[in-house]
Amino acid sequence: MLNVAFYLDATAARAPGATAVVYKGRRYSYAQLHRLANQVANGLAAAGYGAGDRLAVCCSNRPGFIPVYYGILKTGATAVVLSDTLSPRDLAYELEDSEAKALFVYDRKEDLAIGEDAAGIARLAPTCDDLWVIPADPLAPSTIAGCAALSDLIDGQATDFGTVGFDESETAVVLYTSGSTGRPKGVEITQGNLTAMVMLNLLLAEREATRVRLVVAAMYDVMGQVFSLNLPVLSGETMVLVETFEPEETWRLIEAEGVSYMAEMPIYYRRLLDHADRVDARRVRATLRLCATGGAALPAAWSAEFEDRFGAPLSPGYGMTEATSTVTWNSPAHEIRPDTAGRTIPGVELRILDRDGSPLPPGSFGEIVVRSPGVMKGYLHHPEETARALRDGWLHTNDIGALDQDGYLHIQGRADGMITQGDEHIYPAEIANILQRHPAVARAAVKGVPHDTLGQQARAYVTLRDDRAIDDEDLLDWLTGELPKDRAPGHLQVVPSLPLTRNGKIAYHLLS
Repeated sequence: MLNVAFYLDATAARAPGATAVVYKGRRYSYAQLHRLANQVANGLAAAGYGAGDRLAVCCSNRPGFIPVYYGILKTGATAVVLSDTLSPRDLAYELEDSEAKALFVYDRKEDLAIGEDAAGIARLAPTCDDLWVIPADPLAPSTIAGCAALSDLIDGQATDFGTVGFDESETAVVLYTSGSTGRPKGVEITQGNLTAMVMLNLLLAEREATRVRLVVAAMYDVMGQVFSLNLPVLSGETMVLVETFEPEETWRLIEAEGVSYMAEMPIYYRRLLDHADRVDARRVRATLRLCATGGAALPAAWSAEFEDRFGAPLSPGYGMTEATSTVTWNSPAHEIRPDTAGRTIPGVELRILDRDGSPLPPGSFGEIVVRSPGVMKGYLHHPEETARALRDGWLHTNDIGALDQDGYLHIQGRADGMITQGDEHIYPAEIANILQRHPAVARAAVKGVPHDTLGQQARAYVTLRDDRAIDDEDLLDWLTGELPKDRAPGHLQVVPSLPLTRNGKIAYHLLS
């Protein structure tokens, strides 16, 4: 029987006083987190929740996320882990689609307040019966009138709980990802997927290199759950939580806490470099050992600049939610080639196929397909999409890439045209579908264009209905309000018509 919550049980027994979390000047030990997770589990069990239930979590990188995540899993329930930047529309859809019976939600961070909207949405969700607010201090009372807090759920609950074991094929978490249809899909990740990928990645780095992890990557996504949560909890490492990325404050934490490891999108390292004038590079060099990155192309010049200044190279990799994170990685133990996504990690297989499904030789671009113990169970409620993605034991990623003679992966892009805008993954179909809901819009198309700092930026093109009129800026303002933060296109243009191919599809290569 498996459960990643066993990691917290084991580390709390082995090193109860060790610092688990650093957050805004406060420290939490593994014993404290373990007690809180057990109280969450007891509270949920007392409320009638357990095996077979799906319970949603929408929370930023704050201490309360951790006992809630493990508390849900301890009961045998499935954690539906949602993005903390969801628009109200997407939150409502994902709560209904997942059939979540309860929601844990953070109140606000900086200028982003989600709690009150989430409370109203949860009340309208057909299956969602309970909601608990997660304040910055997990023991604080609710900050939203009329809503219970995490502290209310755990009040008076016992601090021990017998963690339930899962079969390896049982779903542990559901994570939502967009796709070529433009509709978010729930990815079912099993306990077997999670435990296998944690163990495979555990073997890739020296323990001293990951002793203190800067958790800037969101814990709600698959990379965060493997590298920022389950791996450090298994190893008894310290997690320094960054809830809102600010370069100056992030550097302060790196220096003050002796951070040895961090993982984030390339754009975050660029922002750190742009604000490094006052950083004591000697102090950073003394502790920083490993800097992983992925999700977008890494300019080789950025990697060289970072290593020259701070001693640690940037190590790019490639992974996805459907594969429970890592597929390839540039290990510092070998030659790091920043312009590639590295080589397949042990335990994972990768092939490049042509359109007929035949393997291609080195240097040829085709679809990347993956076989590994991390390959998802499937898409929740989408058997046809699952059948298209999972064929003969291989995950068809819809990504285009090539392997060179040395086995390093070169990624060209998405077959469906996914745009990587900074640290946001934007699917053109999703944006076009939203635009086409506007009463003035007849048809919309979205493509990625090069951008100096973001790597790519989305650009939207729309045609208007004959009897309607709206200018570019007003339509872009409306679209921005319909999307999660930072996912809006950088430019929108109203055009007389969209270029079409012979069979009536949009000719994206003719858009400029």
